[in-house]
Amino acid sequence: MKLLYCISFLFFLCIRGQNYTTQSYTMDNGLPQNSIKDIVKDKYGFMWLSMEGRILRYDGSSFVEYKDFKFKNLSFGDFCGNINKDSIVVFNASEKNALLISRRKPAAITSGKIMTPGGSENNKVYKQIFKNNITIRYVPYIDTYFIRLDTGSYYFENNRIIYVDQKSYRKTKIDLEFSNSQLKRLFVHGEHLFIADVKTKKLLHLYQGKYSYIDAPPLYTDPETKMYWQQITGQVFIINHGKIYKGQFTDGTLKLTYLLEYKNIDKDISGAMFYDEALGKLYIGSSINGLKILSLSDFSVSRKNLPYQDEVCYAAIPYGNNSVLTQEGIRYYNTASERIFPASQSYDKRYILEDESGNLVYRENNSIHTRYRSTGFMKHDSIYFKGKEIHGLHKSGGLYMASVVQGKASQLYIFKKGYVKEIERIISLEDNIEATFRYNQDLLYLGGSNGIYVFSLSHNKVIRQMGKGLPIKQILKTKDGNIWLTTYNRGIYLLKDHRAIRVPADKNDFLANAHYLLEDKNANLWISSDNGLFKVNRNILLRYMEAPEGAVTYYRYTKANGFLNNEFNGSANPCAHELEDGQLVFPSMEGFVFFTPQRVKTHYPAAGDIYLERAKVKGQMIQLKDKLFLECGYKNAELYIDLPYYADLENIYLQAKLTDDEDSKWVNIKNDRIFRLGNLEPGQYNLLIRFLSAENGKFVYKMLPVEVEAYFYQTTIFKVLVIGILIFMIIMIIQTRTNFLRLKNQILKNSLVHKDQELKETNNKLKNESDYQKKLIESISHDITTPVKFIALLSQELTQSEDIRSQKKYFDSINKTSEQLYKFTLSLKEYTELYKQENTTEEEYTVYDLIETKRLLFEEIAARKNTFIYNFCDHHLKLSLNKNILLAVFHNIIDNAVKYTSDGEITITSVSSDSQVEIGIADTGNGMSDEQRTYYSGLFQKEYHEHLVFKNYGLGLHMVIQLMKKINSEMTFHKNTPKGTLIKILIKI
Repeated sequence: MKLLYCISFLFFLCIRGQNYTTQSYTMDNGLPQNSIKDIVKDKYGFMWLSMEGRILRYDGSSFVEYKDFKFKNLSFGDFCGNINKDSIVVFNASEKNALLISRRKPAAITSGKIMTPGGSENNKVYKQIFKNNITIRYVPYIDTYFIRLDTGSYYFENNRIIYVDQKSYRKTKIDLEFSNSQLKRLFVHGEHLFIADVKTKKLLHLYQGKYSYIDAPPLYTDPETKMYWQQITGQVFIINHGKIYKGQFTDGTLKLTYLLEYKNIDKDISGAMFYDEALGKLYIGSSINGLKILSLSDFSVSRKNLPYQDEVCYAAIPYGNNSVLTQEGIRYYNTASERIFPASQSYDKRYILEDESGNLVYRENNSIHTRYRSTGFMKHDSIYFKGKEIHGLHKSGGLYMASVVQGKASQLYIFKKGYVKEIERIISLEDNIEATFRYNQDLLYLGGSNGIYVFSLSHNKVIRQMGKGLPIKQILKTKDGNIWLTTYNRGIYLLKDHRAIRVPADKNDFLANAHYLLEDKNANLWISSDNGLFKVNRNILLRYMEAPEGAVTYYRYTKANGFLNNEFNGSANPCAHELEDGQLVFPSMEGFVFFTPQRVKTHYPAAGDIYLERAKVKGQMIQLKDKLFLECGYKNAELYIDLPYYADLENIYLQAKLTDDEDSKWVNIKNDRIFRLGNLEPGQYNLLIRFLSAENGKFVYKMLPVEVEAYFYQTTIFKVLVIGILIFMIIMIIQTRTNFLRLKNQILKNSLVHKDQELKETNNKLKNESDYQKKLIESISHDITTPVKFIALLSQELTQSEDIRSQKKYFDSINKTSEQLYKFTLSLKEYTELYKQENTTEEEYTVYDLIETKRLLFEEIAARKNTFIYNFCDHHLKLSLNKNILLAVFHNIIDNAVKYTSDGEITITSVSSDSQVEIGIADTGNGMSDEQRTYYSGLFQKEYHEHLVFKNYGLGLHMVIQLMKKINSEMTFHKNTPKGTLIKILIKI
């Protein structure tokens, strides 16, 4: 059995260890200190580091520091607990306080809620072992060390081992002599505990309280071997002279897998290790030099490693099933190189062919050299083209060709089959030929600076030109029959239906200067460029070009994946190969890159690996739950996208955008994994984040609601309120204006109505006044008719009388009557303005004097009719009413009395009281009829402004009635006794 282990191990040692890249973190580039105590990976994919005074979380690009714990001792140690149950615990140095890492963040827990890893009991000091490494010391003052497993616990004390069953608590003493110094070589796989014995070269195996010795690879018991074991991860590492192996226990057998060689592991005093098998990354935590991340590479870079020679590689030919050969005589394997034949260093490495005899044909110093395989490539011939420049050598479809330049003329020489010495045909072209491809037996595609010329061998001429204007670099055919073009700084094209169709560019447009492409067995295209090696599935690419939906995503490999230089080389022929063993080879600026496509991994995060839980607002870190709330007035906010991803972030196309409108564009998230929100307008938003989680090119989306609080004046309520107020104000202004105009219109309307009414009344008054003026003139004429008629009668009698005494009497009567008539005519002006005068005057006068004035006027006329007028009014009765009105009233009534009384008398009396003055004028004449008295009395019942309809009773009394109404007085008409009429004038005082 031992021999079998030795043979298998020696066979394993013959297998190469993988090369790797190193990424270092110290205080200079991200770590708060260089001392790391322990490393663990939680169930969510985040790495955790314990340190002095803090613990760190690492997501592949940055560290999150946690240190604000209310502990007296913040020196944290080893991790323990259960990763699958999301329960990782780390104690401080005093082991009195602990942190529980759960749901991607740590929180302090009390010691009563968790079993402490040590302490004192029964005067013994206990210490639990969580891991084993080169920095651990097993000190004598610890009485008992113990390891707690699921089925039971092992106690190491007093040079003995005691097993305590977890269920029954039954103690089993293992009959072995044991020293605590042997604990340095202790490790555990599951429930199996192993202790390597350097002296006996055996491995003690303990399982559920029983022990045995088993065989194992010699490295386990080598004195130079250092052990590393961590219980929480279950990982075991064997370190021997810088070589690191990972231990496994399967099917009852211990096995070692060689990982890599890291010679500085002893100098770094590395006490913490973790291997991420899925990603091929080994994390090494040092007590003095920080964190090292060693990433195993799926790529191998082969160099010649000769002094004073560069490692720039261009053209080569496959040689054997796993190597390539250059014109310098160097054979390159994936991990080594050797010289096949002696040759000086060449600076012209771009073109090399292998003819049908296996001879090497290459260009050098404007000559074509041929090295013969039959001589071990020791002998060679050359062809020199005088006055011409050999631009390139080409081989395609059994044709061997050389592009030649002479001055401005370009030619393509086609050699006879199998030979490069004898020219069979010369093709003259406008451009220098950079690439050739034999499409079929007749057609030859020739690529130059102005596209592809399709040359017909049977017609010996160019029959078509495709891709005009494209500077062609390579013409390539994939297994599906499609023809692809690489160009100088113009990208990749697909030839279809004699047209060149542009292939979608990568996100950084590095493929604008793509060199060459090879197709693997899974239909993936591997494309070399000036900045990295790209991978894309051919079928996905073609489907997108037929129906562009979504985006074409390329996976880019760089120095981080194991290259020595990101710049690959093209402009050579040939410049990539698929070897017989399945390896692909591409030349670069530092060696040939070998890889087996099926073994090269692509790393994508799982769909649920993204977490939006942290944000920094106003300089303060806040924890998020279901949304991001930004207070009003914030300036900038940073949302941290927690995504445990340990490869190139650009390969998963991590992008974000705010879906505030349909035109919002995706923003590429940088390596800091922060999305910045600057001064957003208040409102509700949705932050949408997407990334690739598989090679199929489909995105996974994550959404987070974002609410930006508004000032009150920015809220919708305020805006609606302001708009409402403005609308209300506008409505009120309109309403006020409308009401004003309506009121104004109403006023104007009322004014017009009133004016119309006034006009009507005025018109009526004017009409009435006109009538009255007319009647007044008639009344005046009527009033003066009697005196004038009397004078005319006296004058007639005077002319007929010869009696002097009679004439004197007539003259005397005419004189008196004329005098009274003159006095009456003097007052005619006031008489015509009676309706315009005021009702009262300041001057008082006696009623008697007014009556006397009229009595004297009509005295002679009455005497002529043998009628006497008596004035019995009170001499002391005074009035302040308009004198002219009363004179007109008295004149008319006395005139009527004189006119209708003969041989009688007219008596005028006055009676006064506190409220009125009554003046009675009684005559003994013919008198008024009952109808007249009723009619005139009825006139006082009509309003002053009503239109009066006069009957044909004369106008005098009608005027008198109007004047009496004007001074608010009345008249009553009575039958006088024994005959005649009594008119009472009732004047209010």
